[in-house]
Amino acid sequence: MGEAVRQVLPANAVAPSLVRRHFRGWLAALGWPPADTDDLLLAVSEAVSNAADHAYPPHRPGDVVVEAECVPGANGSRRVVVTVLDEGAWRPPPAWHENRRRGVPLMRACTESVDIWGSPSGTRVRMVSKPVPV
Repeated sequence: MGEAVRQVLPANAVAPSLVRRHFRGWLAALGWPPADTDDLLLAVSEAVSNAADHAYPPHRPGDVVVEAECVPGANGSRRVVVTVLDEGAWRPPPAWHENRRRGVPLMRACTESVDIWGSPSGTRVRMVSKPVPV
């Protein structure tokens, strides 16, 4: 339906804004509706932020990979499937986490589905957008 995209970014504080800019252009080229674009960009940005904040220990650089493709859906619809990958290790949540731990619920609210797989060798987040008309 559309060319898949892949972006490799350093897992740092700038990564979410870079991925938003890149994916906004890609979604615009697909003719993705603006409100649905905003929801999907928020979900992807949050997944990238989580990798930047939690995947790697302080002062140990790492990458976050974002891949996406537009796929046909049922009844003349289409969806975007986004995968966010890192090679970090799961770390315990910070002791002080007020105003934290809202990222996954936010991703779930902005997409049709979110699946998260974590292991000692990295984390994979797969999100499927809400359907939009072709």
